[in-house]
Amino acid sequence: MVYRMMKRGALVAPIVVLPLFIWAGPETGLSAAIGIVMALLNLLISGRIIGGIAENKPSLLLPAAMAAFMLGLAVLTAIAFGLQALDFVTFKVTGLVLIGSHLGLVLWEAATAYPVKNVPLANDALHTRS
Repeated sequence: MVYRMMKRGALVAPIVVLPLFIWAGPETGLSAAIGIVMALLNLLISGRIIGGIAENKPSLLLPAAMAAFMLGLAVLTAIAFGLQALDFVTFKVTGLVLIGSHLGLVLWEAATAYPVKNVPLANDALHTRS
């Protein structure tokens, strides 16, 4: 699952970074790229922790998920403090791209994880006999 999100993130990155690079300059493009990398790093860390626990000790899944969340938050916070010290990174752009790409990738994965099959559309109900 995480690797699918990583692949999708790699596909989406140029679509996000290049327009920002062209429109607002290299600083904004770099900031957007850093935001996507941070989102992917957070997903990778969380996925490795939760996936490893799910395979080995499923009864600890809830504590593992909380630990993964806290560790991811701590890592992102540490990176954020470091980025704020850099002059060539616009942290607002990085934060917005981080949040948007994280949510987008998770929702994309959730939408495709369980495809719905053989469900008639609302208009099809009008054309069938009961």
